[in-house]
Amino acid sequence: MPRVKPSALRPGDTIGVVSPSSYKALEALQPGIDKIRQRGYRLLFGEHAFDRRGYLAGEDRDRAADLNAMFANPEVKAVLCTRGGYGASRILDYLDWDLIRAHPKPLIGYSDITTLHLAFLRQTEMVVFYAPMIITLARDVSSLVVDNLFDLLEKPQPLGTYDTREGNVQTLVPGVVEGELTGGCLCLVTAACGTPEQVDARGKILCLEDVDEPPYAVDRMLTQLKRCGVLDEAAGFVIGEITNWEQHVSDPAETLTIEQIWQDILVPLG
Repeated sequence: MPRVKPSALRPGDTIGVVSPSSYKALEALQPGIDKIRQRGYRLLFGEHAFDRRGYLAGEDRDRAADLNAMFANPEVKAVLCTRGGYGASRILDYLDWDLIRAHPKPLIGYSDITTLHLAFLRQTEMVVFYAPMIITLARDVSSLVVDNLFDLLEKPQPLGTYDTREGNVQTLVPGVVEGELTGGCLCLVTAACGTPEQVDARGKILCLEDVDEPPYAVDRMLTQLKRCGVLDEAAGFVIGEITNWEQHVSDPAETLTIEQIWQDILVPLG
């Protein structure tokens, strides 16, 4: 059954803003907010978007209530997360899936929002958007990043050939594959194993990326996904960056590189 694609966004639309995971102060987000408003969009912030409880953006039920409210609000045409961090898994049991299924709209985020994406893919027929959040746009990102995001949200036709001018792209196993995209942040995809949100990679293209993980941890997570059967089910892989892994290596003789791990675990899958 094909997934439900939401209507394309248009300048003037309202985008709901929620914080399902960790807290970030308004001042830190302001440059990203400004970039979105400059594209002609209005922003509606969730009632608890700037709550704080330790490393969380407020209470679990409140964060879930904000997400439910944005899907219930007919004026909100998309739901954008402020940041990732940690905490999305704690709100899953408080989400109103009947309500969410009845009002499909883009859910935009990455990092810890991987957990929400995996749940949405299991609980609904919606397309989800693994894409920059407000905190991402608040950084000194290129115009290409911003343009790619809004092309994805505003154009009803498929994105087409993805512009990789800013990436160091290499092919590990050549070939052609077609399939639905799934996956996300490697540590969250792995953490979902054994839960109702475990990634369904059957016949799909599995996308994986992460940040600040040492090589042995990447190795462990990929090995777990292989032993769970996830990697063997996938039709293909798209691997993003594993950033800053070198900071965990004091002696190169005592580690594998990230590239060696791909070769050991993914390349034999063909």
